[in-house]
Amino acid sequence: MTSVTVRGDQMAEELNGLCLRSKYLSRATVASAPALIWIVEPDLDRARKSPKHCPQILDVINPGDWKTEGDQKGFQFFENFILNTDESVEFLGPAGPDGRRCWTIPHHHCNSSNWTLPMARVEKPRVVGYLGQAAHLHDAQIIEDAVKKLGLEFRCFTDTDLQSYQSIDIGIAWTQRDAQRDATRSNIKFANFASHGIPSVVCDYVSYRAVNERLNQPAGIVAASITDFIEGIDRLAEDTELRIKMNETAPLAQKVYSRAEIGKEYLDVLAQIRP
Repeated sequence: MTSVTVRGDQMAEELNGLCLRSKYLSRATVASAPALIWIVEPDLDRARKSPKHCPQILDVINPGDWKTEGDQKGFQFFENFILNTDESVEFLGPAGPDGRRCWTIPHHHCNSSNWTLPMARVEKPRVVGYLGQAAHLHDAQIIEDAVKKLGLEFRCFTDTDLQSYQSIDIGIAWTQRDAQRDATRSNIKFANFASHGIPSVVCDYVSYRAVNERLNQPAGIVAASITDFIEGIDRLAEDTELRIKMNETAPLAQKVYSRAEIGKEYLDVLAQIRP
């Protein structure tokens, strides 16, 4: 749901387009469109019957297993792909007969009001928080125990409760190491923390490292193991100057991960593939 909302509903609105379920997609709609972007699960029958003059793009989100799902997801049918990371192409399997072109576009942040964590809370954090699906926070009990030992409050919020970013003083996002997940998952949680000015500790995703690179300074600590992750929480809890520096990245993160800026990357892709 989150990816369809972020990549579909919100970007379609930004680009003056439509986000539709495939069953509502008519040939006339496709024929009048400058491009058709499929998100996660394309309707291959409709894709094959779509007018040839309308370029089609598959936004993969998470590749899955191309050996068992590649044909179903159209990894060999499509020529144009939007990916979370450059490395994601390694998990798409062989290209189709006409080759493959890929573009990496990050997710935009959800901070539409450009709210920033107040300095008083940066200096004296109270809540260490996670926002997302509970199953996507691994080793939660270990993390909660470590947070409580620091005298801080540990809280989890659902992925639809976006206002709750404003309740978090130190953000966390952690999954156990997995080669494909680490290489292909989106930047969304880290971009959201950074855009709110919330100092954070996150797992070692390629897309998370890219956030720090785009901002030219760390918006959070990237940890490669649960031991490093817990040490990162300890460090953030103790180091006021580090939290302040991370908080100061908020204005830039709000700009570079805004819908408007990410929308420009979509337009650049469309300019390259339209005949």
